[in-house]
Order: sequence, then C-alpha cells, then structure tokens
Amino acid sequence: MENDVGRIIGITSHLGGVGKTAATLNIGMCLATMGHSVLLLDGDPLAGLALAAGLERRSDRGLYQFLNGAIALEDTIHASRKNGLGLVRTGVTEPAHVHALERRTGWERLWQAVRDLAGQCDYLLIDTGCGHSTLNTLLLGCADSVVMPLPCRTLAVKSLPLFLRFLLRLRQTVQPDLRFAGAIFSMVDSLNPYELEIMTDLRQGFPAATFFSTVIPLDRAFEKAAAHGVPVGLFREYDDLARGYADLATELVQRDRKLQHKGGSSEQPDPLF
Repeated sequence: MENDVGRIIGITSHLGGVGKTAATLNIGMCLATMGHSVLLLDGDPLAGLALAAGLERRSDRGLYQFLNGAIALEDTIHASRKNGLGLVRTGVTEPAHVHALERRTGWERLWQAVRDLAGQCDYLLIDTGCGHSTLNTLLLGCADSVVMPLPCRTLAVKSLPLFLRFLLRLRQTVQPDLRFAGAIFSMVDSLNPYELEIMTDLRQGFPAATFFSTVIPLDRAFEKAAAHGVPVGLFREYDDLARGYADLATELVQRDRKLQHKGGSSEQPDPLF
C-alpha cells in the first residue's frame, strides 16, 4: 500500500437483506486471496458478519472490551484459517453495551482504535448495521470510503435519497475526507424484468462511475453459505458467484486507488474461523 495505514472501507446500506454482509465477507476473502492483508470489522451489534463467518454470536473479545481496558487491541482480532484474513467484533453481548459503546468512547477513541487496526493490514472492511444509527455514524466516520449494496427494488430506490443525504451530512460534520466508492447492484433477480428495468434506468440516469460493473444476482446459494458459516465463494459449485466477488474485489482496488490519487462440488468447505 502507498500509505502506512490500510484503507478503511465502510460497506453500508439503508435497508437490511441487501447482501451487505455477504459482500463484506466475500470481497474480503477475495482481497486476501489476491495477496492483500485484510481485516473485517463486524460493526453490527447483531453480529451478522461473525455468524456468516462461522463464529459464535457472543464474544468478549471486541472493541467494547478494548475500549473499556479489559483486553489489548491485538486480542480483538480473530485470525482466519485461510488467506491471512482476520475479523474484529464489536464485543457487544448485551443491549446495554451498544449504548455504552456509543456513549463512553467518543468518536476520537473509536477512530484511533480503528486506525490502529488498519495499520496492521492493507484493507479494513467495516460491515455496518443498516440505517443511520449513532454507532453506524461513528464507524463510517472512521472510513476513507463507502460502498453501498443496492437492490433493484422500488422501496430501496425511493428511500435512497434520504440515506445519501445522511452520508453527505456525515462528510460535512464528521469525516470530510469520506468518499463514495460506488454502489453494487446486489441480489438482483434476473428473471424479474421490472428489476432489470430499474437497473437500466439507474445506470442511464447517473454517471457510469456511480455503480460497479459487476452485478451480484439473487441466489439461494447465499442461504446455504450462511447455514454453514462460510463465504459463498468457498463452494465449488458456485464458481459464478465466486468470480463475481473476485471481479468486485478487483474493481474495488482500482476505484480505491483512483480515490487515493484524487484525494462445482457440493462438498462443504472448511470454515474460515
């Protein structure tokens, strides 16, 4: 990498169920396969990313424990068995921990912790919860850029402007260097002509750089991968999906560099963790 601190990329959305966590996990694995050192930060108190990676729901090794002085920062990292990939959790085990994390840390302490983690890798990908909670604001305030999975559905498109205004406000008040890396058309039903029409209209209505070229289709493979706690890219029979995320990872690296310059088998794979 060109700088001493790895690039911090927030993967976020205004809606749930859009493939945000799957994108974080699979893009992270692909970046690691490409030779980059990668940390994934599970910023959702519901621990969706940790569960998708095969870790237990509850953990007392996370940012909450570090910020309260219980553990060292290095102890928050859960090392992967594959590809030099690691995962960091919030450490939230009780609902009250979310409020404590937001109240006690302040943006500066959380920012410094995330930057210190980024100093140990090439890329740190943050999987946020959906919407614009205080915790999401704090985590995205640590990011260099934002990637947004976007389904081609009416509700998602109609509610998008409000979320974009949230990101703009975040840039104006918290992180002036935050950049929008692009939106990913995610969980697209290729058999639904209405979704394809929405995708076409969006591509024609916005600059080409707004959207990644790669489209992630709707596929039941994601449920199978979630049930086994592994990235979908580890299943041999889903090579097309694996290639899609590999293409996304390549696009992400290319886009991020530009932002810096501007400012087959049914066999279950081994778990990552």
